[in-house]
Amino acid sequence: MAKKLKVEVANPNNVPNKDIIQRLNFLYQASVYLNGVTSQAPPRRKKQKRVTTCDLSRNYVSSMKTVGQKTTVKMDPSVKRTICKGCDTILVPGSTVTIRVNKSPSHGHLMVYTCTHCRTSRRIPAPPVDRSSDTEVVDSSTTADVDVDTAGHPVSLGKKGPKSRIPPLFARKAGHVIFCGQEKVLVDETSLGNGVFIV
Repeated sequence: MAKKLKVEVANPNNVPNKDIIQRLNFLYQASVYLNGVTSQAPPRRKKQKRVTTCDLSRNYVSSMKTVGQKTTVKMDPSVKRTICKGCDTILVPGSTVTIRVNKSPSHGHLMVYTCTHCRTSRRIPAPPVDRSSDTEVVDSSTTADVDVDTAGHPVSLGKKGPKSRIPPLFARKAGHVIFCGQEKVLVDETSLGNGVFIV
């Protein structure tokens, strides 16, 4: 007799390395909390250096990186972007990092994150967002003003509109499963068109 093929239903509890992911999650959350807590140090009596909560936070991040490397579990890129590569500080905008937007010829704009602790900077591309899908339908009764030169031709400003962004992978390919808690969310393929999702 031939073996029956098992049809596996996607299950959020069936995650490989769940305990390691939970440990990484705890270390990250603890380091974010300890980075935000300000400790009031009592007066010093000895010449030894006191360990602050920020030092403990950086230690948690470095151990999180070590656990991720030794177990070959990849961290999410959004988590990696909130960690300074120079000093392992959690990057909190306005507190431990300054953010600037610079122009880039290839990407349009660059977000420059500069750590306030070690002055390490990181440049992340920020391409322009397609705003054509966000525009609302204009009533036919309203009119728009157009600049017209003396010959009667409309004047173009010479600027091209931004290129439209391609939708993310989960919006382009079939076979992806979306969960909300323990339940599988059914999504029809037509709603995945432009890749804009609000969570």
